[in-house]
Amino acid sequence: MSDIIVRKAVLEDVSAIAEIERMSIPQPWSEAAFANALAQENAVTLAAVCDGAVCGFITGVYVLDSADIYSVATAEEYRRKGVGGKLLEAFFGALPDEAFTVGLEVRESNLAAISLYEKNGFERVGLRKNFYSDPKENAVLMTKFIRK
Repeated sequence: MSDIIVRKAVLEDVSAIAEIERMSIPQPWSEAAFANALAQENAVTLAAVCDGAVCGFITGVYVLDSADIYSVATAEEYRRKGVGGKLLEAFFGALPDEAFTVGLEVRESNLAAISLYEKNGFERVGLRKNFYSDPKENAVLMTKFIRK
């Protein structure tokens, strides 16, 4: 595999991003939802490119000193190869130059994602009972504080 390049996502990436999400989670966003995220001024949507194609993405928003990561996913063949960590690092770097609290929620059974987040400085701060459906599952709430 060649180097992982993380860049701002563009409309031409939406189809690939939506397909990665469809293959990764039970209730994925639509292509229209990703296109809408790209148009928001306070949103950050980044694409990871591996071997010339989109292999992962991250999307979230920020308001004042708080950011929320909505979704992070990597194409199956590129998992456990550093793509997720590069996306998180680039997301943090894309936030305005201030102190930020970054939050996310993740399925309790998604141990690989929880491990990735903990490795990148997130801490478990709570649990939302039965937050997810299809299948019904708890959400682990995680937070990281960033000071630039």
